[in-house]
Amino acid sequence: MEQTAEETADFQTAVQAYVSLIEERARSPCQYPTGNKPRLFFHGEPIILLEDIINGLNVSERTIRRYRDAGKIEVYESFEGNIKFVLQRDLDSFLENSFISSSHPEYRTLKRKPKAGGSTAKTTTESPTKLNYGPDHRTAGIAGGPQ
Repeated sequence: MEQTAEETADFQTAVQAYVSLIEERARSPCQYPTGNKPRLFFHGEPIILLEDIINGLNVSERTIRRYRDAGKIEVYESFEGNIKFVLQRDLDSFLENSFISSSHPEYRTLKRKPKAGGSTAKTTTESPTKLNYGPDHRTAGIAGGPQ
């Protein structure tokens, strides 16, 4: 079965993210003293520790929580301690749905950022009531009201 250009681009993006994880481990050997971490599995599925995803994608844990809350990625957390992980298939799905390769035919259209000030909603800074400051600016009252 032949892959489409989009599937190939998505696969390449996932591979690039995985390579970034490997490079991060190489740059920070003190964080990974054993060199190669053992492959971990959950119900037969490979898992990736959340710390590795945070380092590899260069995002904060808060960003991952926002993705989790939006339903973009499923994160497993331990009842005790601070162990968090993601299933490999969930990470793959997240990468496929959230990233686009620069070689994708629609890359320029999909990555176009909205122009600043493009909102059609008009806002006003006028106050509903005007303040009338007295001659010595120590007394303030509503315009037309008693001083």
